[in-house]
Amino acid sequence: MTTTSQLSFDSGSLTRGQRRIALTAIGGYFVDGYDLLILGGALLAITPEFGLSAGEVGLLTAAAFIGMAVGSPISGPLTDRFGRKPIFFTSMVLFVVGSLLTLAVPSLAPLIALRFVIGVAIGADMPPSAALVAEFIPRQRRGTFTGMGGVAWMLGGVLAIVVTLAVYLVAGHEDHWRWVLATGAVPAVILLFLRHKTPESPYWLEARGRHEDALAAWQYAQGTEATSAPTHRPIAATAPTRLKVLFRRPFVWLLLCMAVYWGFNNLYGSAILLYQPTLITRIVTPQAYTALLFTGATTLVAAAVGTIVCLWLIETAGRRIVALTCLGLLIVACLTIYWGIASAPVVLIAFGVAIAVINGGTSIAFYAWAPELFPAAIRGRAVGIVNMFGKLGSVFGTLALPTLYDAIGNSIFVVIAVAALVNLAVVYLLAPETKGRSLDDLARGATRFSTTT
Repeated sequence: MTTTSQLSFDSGSLTRGQRRIALTAIGGYFVDGYDLLILGGALLAITPEFGLSAGEVGLLTAAAFIGMAVGSPISGPLTDRFGRKPIFFTSMVLFVVGSLLTLAVPSLAPLIALRFVIGVAIGADMPPSAALVAEFIPRQRRGTFTGMGGVAWMLGGVLAIVVTLAVYLVAGHEDHWRWVLATGAVPAVILLFLRHKTPESPYWLEARGRHEDALAAWQYAQGTEATSAPTHRPIAATAPTRLKVLFRRPFVWLLLCMAVYWGFNNLYGSAILLYQPTLITRIVTPQAYTALLFTGATTLVAAAVGTIVCLWLIETAGRRIVALTCLGLLIVACLTIYWGIASAPVVLIAFGVAIAVINGGTSIAFYAWAPELFPAAIRGRAVGIVNMFGKLGSVFGTLALPTLYDAIGNSIFVVIAVAALVNLAVVYLLAPETKGRSLDDLARGATRFSTTT
């Protein structure tokens, strides 16, 4: 049996309380995926109603990502200063308000403004959610649950496609896209109800010297399955707290690696996923509903792949192997689309592979990696900064893809393959493996390195 001196906040087996806390945090990713894919379907009706040009479509789709790029770096410092719980509760309130106001939007400009507000809410949710999952789940299951954020994201997207199809088939799509967008408030309200009992992170409480509160939070998560309690102060809680620490070695290299990795992943990933119905319609079939069904199917396949990765590969093979392998498969898939463009089956299969490896592989590796690499005292800021670069990638990708596709056509997939190759090189050169290591162990090594350089 584990002794008190050996027991830390991320040791032991997974409890029902820890699982419940993780799922309420992961729910934010579900809402994010739902919102993005619900817009992808709504665009089929918004574009003709407002007579949008390619540039206006890019601006509308990029608005939420711009909001995310703003929300994450603001949320990160607030998460480290005021705690994980208040920020991840407030962010979802803002999302609900923004979604409901969509019902009254009269024109393009206020719709873009609301999409920005919704993006701020989603971006603000990621730092506290990622930190809570990493800081409550035992080390041997941490990769599974941090990675499950990617699966939740995809399941949210699948539900969005189902809801969009249901509304359009029953009521028609000409006048009902506002209701389609407003449905995002429903899962967010449910999530708010589930989140209100979530305790504060024991690591954050320890970083503030609140040892008794930290033990109470840990024991709440343990429930009746608790045996003995940790009595030592976690190494992760003693890390320096100033922002400049992030720009010293090794954190600056980790920050650079994750920023490039997530930025490139979102640069092509968000654009491909969001415009998937439009791209499939232009490449393969003119039928909008068929394109939506295909989008739902590929996203569901990606969710299945992601589940396998989370439940097995991320903890056995590791984050690094998953990322490198999936980036290699993405390069092959994009080149296959380009070379096989005359064959609809080849394009559809390759498109499905691309969606699966981005959302079911490279994204999941990031969700597992990012919160593990930085100590608790700077975790929120680090995740916020990295997510900002990721969402800036989404902004550039969604703004550029419609115009770039009009200019170079299917050669866009060669451009994506080159971007993925650059990403692969960065991961190979800079990304460390973290599987199976405790947060204390990771923080101990990083903190020792930063104080001796």
